[in-house]
Amino acid sequence: MDLRLREYHPCDVREVVALWNRCLPTDPITREIFEEKILLDPNFDPAGCRVAELSSSTVGFAHALTRPTPLPWGFESAFESDREVGWVFVLFVHEARRRQGIGSALLQEALEFLKARGAKKVVLADYAPSYLLSGVDTEAYPGAQEFFARHGFEVQGESFGMGIDLHGFRAPPEAAETEQALAREGIVVESFSRDHLLPTLAFLRECFPTWLSLFTEKLQRGDNHHEMVIARQETQVIGYCQRRYGHHAERTGPFGVRAELRGKQIGTLMLYRLLERMAQEGLRFGWFAQTGERQRRYYERVGYRVIRTHIGMSKRL
Repeated sequence: MDLRLREYHPCDVREVVALWNRCLPTDPITREIFEEKILLDPNFDPAGCRVAELSSSTVGFAHALTRPTPLPWGFESAFESDREVGWVFVLFVHEARRRQGIGSALLQEALEFLKARGAKKVVLADYAPSYLLSGVDTEAYPGAQEFFARHGFEVQGESFGMGIDLHGFRAPPEAAETEQALAREGIVVESFSRDHLLPTLAFLRECFPTWLSLFTEKLQRGDNHHEMVIARQETQVIGYCQRRYGHHAERTGPFGVRAELRGKQIGTLMLYRLLERMAQEGLRFGWFAQTGERQRRYYERVGYRVIRTHIGMSKRL
């Protein structure tokens, strides 16, 4: 077998994207998404982007990276904790060429690259702030977990992707009662407006700093303000909720409320208002990529259901 492993070249983009969609049909991409999430990432390093070639045809691909460039605004603490972490962002092989050592060879090169860049721990997928892949989906890609386990990766937990049918969606009657009860405390849930720009920034900076870049990017893109819902008490913003993550218009979240005001159903009311607006605009499904077991039970009460389960895996170098 005349296998050649080499660095990714710009002319590879069409074959790599086509092979990605063939091998990872549950996580399809376009050329534009590939460029945005991989090639335009400030931490992209061509040396960590590897192509497996057989008889001049692309049969495999792997992308590994570390984080020498800081994450966006609000992720400063995460940057410090990630100094010795590397990621195998994605790895796949044409189905006709599996079990021939190609995946193992690509993975070995990825691990050597990461080790040379100072990584002491390697995480599969789950690279922020891209969030393009959330881990190993054992149902969509049978055999993937076993493959990585053979190479020393261990399970670190699981997360759940969840979705909600928005056809005819309406908030339950108790949402109106919650809204009235909150109004008596001076709490209002409404679509974001630029009148509340600085209070929203102040809330995110204090309570959810890693969401700052998501919020500012939406404003810079000119997204509709109805895609963001805030809760405020007088002029102080106390909660935030949004939809659309980059190219995913139906992706919901994140959402959260100031810690001392939780338990009043403020977050649930924000989410209901967001989902109602999505249904009114003709969107028929809302989803998000990952949450834990405790949060899963909450979302199920709202009406979401589990649509994917991801296994988190990592390895010490």
